[in-house]
Amino acid sequence: MTTELGPAAVGAVLFLLLVGWCFTHRRLDRSLAALGLYLGLLDGYLKLRTGSPWITLGRDVLVAALAGGALLRALTSKKPLPLPPLGGLVLAFSAIVLIEIFNPMRPNLIGGLGGLAGVRQHLGFVPLFFLGYAVMRTDGHLRKFAMILVVCAAIGGVVSYIQSTLTPEQLAQWGPGYRQRVLGTGLFSGAGRVAFHADGSIAVRPFGLGSDMGAGALAAALAFPALLGMMIWAKGGLRAATAPLAIGLALAVATSGSRTGLIIALVSVAAFALLAAASRNALRMVVGLMVGAAFVYGVFQQLGPNTSTAKRAQTIAPGKLVTTYENERGSGAAKIGEYVLRYPLGLGVGSVGPARAVFGLHDQQERLNAETLWNFLILEVGLAGLAVFLALMLSLLWLSITRIRRIADPMLRLNLAAIAAPMFGLFAASFSGAATLGVPAGPYLWFSAGVLSYWLVRARSDPRAWSGAVDTTTATSPTSSSRVPPSAEPFPEAAPA
Repeated sequence: MTTELGPAAVGAVLFLLLVGWCFTHRRLDRSLAALGLYLGLLDGYLKLRTGSPWITLGRDVLVAALAGGALLRALTSKKPLPLPPLGGLVLAFSAIVLIEIFNPMRPNLIGGLGGLAGVRQHLGFVPLFFLGYAVMRTDGHLRKFAMILVVCAAIGGVVSYIQSTLTPEQLAQWGPGYRQRVLGTGLFSGAGRVAFHADGSIAVRPFGLGSDMGAGALAAALAFPALLGMMIWAKGGLRAATAPLAIGLALAVATSGSRTGLIIALVSVAAFALLAAASRNALRMVVGLMVGAAFVYGVFQQLGPNTSTAKRAQTIAPGKLVTTYENERGSGAAKIGEYVLRYPLGLGVGSVGPARAVFGLHDQQERLNAETLWNFLILEVGLAGLAVFLALMLSLLWLSITRIRRIADPMLRLNLAAIAAPMFGLFAASFSGAATLGVPAGPYLWFSAGVLSYWLVRARSDPRAWSGAVDTTTATSPTSSSRVPPSAEPFPEAAPA
């Protein structure tokens, strides 16, 4: 008993200290970095290691502590808190989600807990929109965000490779959560997260450091544009470090057996190339793309042509993509029109998705198809919620397309292209799944939306940020940081002097 409770008690104390630090620390950039490391390295592993779905409440506590502390300090400073650009859409979506708690068609899931769980799966990471807007105001912050994203994904790629070498029985020994998923027990009865080969053998579909199969590939897909950006602006030892980081990301994708991860990675890299194409570093960008592609190709070659990922990659080749989609997601995608007509007001939050699965209730999910993000939204928050969320996504994509290419500062432009590019991948993947409900896509979506709303709308009023005059040395000196006037910062402690 003592040996089991000892590490748990120490972990609980350390977590409480982290929560207190996030609430009180005035440097929001540092506490956001701590949150990013927790989400990227610990959140999924701890959930599966302990087997408790409630462990994910830890990330909610951290987000609440960070946002609550920042808001409290802003209110006591008596400085105005202007609504960020696109903030109206975010608040409208949040209001719709809260109203949907009272939808009379919402199933009763263990009293009010079902409603809270339903709200959580929609709004758990929304505070990151406002924090991203308030904090990420220098090139230095953008580069640090990129490095955290890439390092976490690379480490997850190594873990994913290790898991791919294990049998399901061996991976099940990692913890109760792993056991349920790979052996198909408990909440996952009859739905084990494994791959079935034609010869009758069963193989692991790695989790990486996430809480579900393919999570490592998803993290790598979001990080690929940031890695390509690092290959361009990094110098010295940091540039040398991009090689092992690229191998880690390639391992994550190549061992995952995830088509979604492959699609997001391909679309994200293509979007990055287009958004950053006019950069004065165009030649270096092309070289970076070629080097990154070489690492991915090399890893696939080393793993061999018979891996689960290689076989799944063949099904999304240009000549087979439409057929594969029709066979596996066509029936679900075809229901969006039916659901709009049948449930224009939705069924209420917690009707489908992870919130319902937490309570072991799958009957409603069996009757309704919530595989695509759009089906999920219409069932949960109705036509109004779907329209507002879609307006937010399309606004971000349009702003990225029309404004990033016009930024004169090449380094700032490169960093923003790396942040915006995965949005296109997530949008494309929303037609086959709802990846944005969990980690890492959920926090990435809301945080990056806040960052882009600042740089592509708010900072546009400061001509120096768009002329390159703020940071004229960034093209040759990655240690410098452009910064907007302090008067524009609602949380001045977020940006170091």
